Amino acid sequence: MKSINILAGGPENNFPKNFSDFIKRENEWIGVDAGAFYLLNHGIKDVTAIGDFDSLTAKELSFVKSKVDLEHFSQAKPEKDFTDTELALRWIEEKLDYRKYDSINIFGATGSRLDHEFNNFLNLFLPEYKNILNKVKIFDLGNIVNFFNPGDYLLENEYRKKYLGFVVLNNIGNFSIHGAKYDLLNFSSKIDRVFASNEFLDNQSIKIHFDVGNVMAIYS
Repeated sequence: MKSINILAGGPENNFPKNFSDFIKRENEWIGVDAGAFYLLNHGIKDVTAIGDFDSLTAKELSFVKSKVDLEHFSQAKPEKDFTDTELALRWIEEKLDYRKYDSINIFGATGSRLDHEFNNFLNLFLPEYKNILNKVKIFDLGNIVNFFNPGDYLLENEYRKKYLGFVVLNNIGNFSIHGAKYDLLNFSSKIDRVFASNEFLDNQSIKIHFDVGNVMAIYS
């Protein structure tokens, strides 16, 4: 499986416990703001650095610039229309062939400012990210979040988590869950809703389906 990883500037103590495993794998990395400094300090050589870098000192930013070639360095003004994490996603869509990646893994997106957390989750549903939405996964210390456009999906307990919650958004239509501890049939609502604390049964797959809207699946 080919992945591209994004490290945002969230606190290190909220990284997943196995974050070092991702560091060791030979996948591509985008460092967002302080994430670029972290990656370079931990031995990742081929890093794309993106952001306004307002959280770095002048010395730290100079270090990042010295380690990243100009083709893979993009510094934005602090006053901008997109967050640094969104700039990384736009880089993947515009500069890379996103179709060759099986997943886009985001780390450091939670655990700090709440407005940034909501942005990192909800802005993924903007039309410009429709083509990559199903590939995005957000990882932190206790959770993995997957994102879905309308369709049929088979969810495995690949992360060995106890709970699987669902957030249904954007005028959900005919959302169904089959094979879980709590099944659901053809739920529709104009109001966003959370179905929390569902569970896998003996690690069997869970099927979900919906015709309209979006879904976040949260392994925890």
